[in-house]
Amino acid sequence: MTTATTTELADCIATLKQAGERALTNPHMDDFLEIERYLGQLESMVRETQQSMWSREAKDTIRRLERQEPLTPQDHDVIRTFIVSDAEHYLDQENNFGEWLNEFRRLIEEMGKRANTVDRESIGPLRGVLKDANRLVPDIRNYLEEKQRVQKFDLTQGDLDAQTRELLARVLKEQLTSSNR
Repeated sequence: MTTATTTELADCIATLKQAGERALTNPHMDDFLEIERYLGQLESMVRETQQSMWSREAKDTIRRLERQEPLTPQDHDVIRTFIVSDAEHYLDQENNFGEWLNEFRRLIEEMGKRANTVDRESIGPLRGVLKDANRLVPDIRNYLEEKQRVQKFDLTQGDLDAQTRELLARVLKEQLTSSNR
């Protein structure tokens, strides 16, 4: 990694940290909108840096995949890094999944309690419960999707047939050349 890239990452993280501290001091929607932008920029920057850091190894792996040569343990690490390392590390970092399930359980129970007594006064609170559930379910689904993504990847990493090797080589090439992956 070059010093400029290290500096850029550090600057972006420092800016994000400052914005986060402001937002947490006096929570306001605009501050969190700004944080979302910083997070998106930082995620892109980190992804690009990771791809750059692994570029040489990825090119070697692509060559072996295309030539149908045996893959080394490092080749498998490269493939894993490019395809699912973000999901693996997200799963390692996420520590609210159990709480999300408990909250969803509570919301479902709350909806059940309100279902038979809907009137003019209770319809608004029911909408609030639904809004909370609608906010929560995508987080649960995303966690499970990432978990499934890693599991599917693990299942495919045995003996790679020619078609799978071709696909992996193409994916690695795309990731090396695209700023959106």
